[in-house]
Amino acid sequence: MKLDLIEELYAEKEMYYFSLERTLFKNAVKQNDLNILDVGCGTGILGAYFIKNQNCKVYGIEISKSAYEEALEVLNYAVKGNVETMVLDYDKNLFDVIIMGDVVEHLINPMDTLKKLLPFLKKGGQIHVTVPNVRHWEVVVNLLFKDEWEYKDSGILDYTHIRFFTKKSFVKMLNRIANVHVVKTERVIQKLSKSDVINKFTIGLFSGFLASHTFVTIEKR
Repeated sequence: MKLDLIEELYAEKEMYYFSLERTLFKNAVKQNDLNILDVGCGTGILGAYFIKNQNCKVYGIEISKSAYEEALEVLNYAVKGNVETMVLDYDKNLFDVIIMGDVVEHLINPMDTLKKLLPFLKKGGQIHVTVPNVRHWEVVVNLLFKDEWEYKDSGILDYTHIRFFTKKSFVKMLNRIANVHVVKTERVIQKLSKSDVINKFTIGLFSGFLASHTFVTIEKR
């Protein structure tokens, strides 16, 4: 897909950036005075939180022009571009943390992109990633019983998604990357939702079908 077409698709989805799950990253990044790279930073909402509350220095990468221009106003540094194809002009071992919130599913080659980012991460540094869970019950029911795989404006089958993962398949891919290891995996179910109630009632037995996302932390050896 051409870069200008990708940008056009994202420009139509400005509100997408406001619906991302931010709580996961706030809970994962607890330290102060960190150098953070937020890949797919959107308008910079998450980075601004870390700058204000934890005295971090936040760098952003964003493909949408409108979101990038807003991020420039609130982050320490921001660049516009496609992380897969752009030249990354950062010092080696600069970042303590790299964040990729709902980014990987948009990449043509996610494993190579993660490898591309590793030189800029310190030893012992972490990458926090969320991806939609294609095993979600709604996707499964529509596929098995309705013969439907219909792309939509938002959600798991967002029309800009080109890669799909379950928790198991995503962790398996990450384990193939040299010099990193998976330190945390979590199925993400929105609090106080119907899925959350069902998950608690069934003692987590069906969490793989109820989770909308998978959250994973990998650490550089």
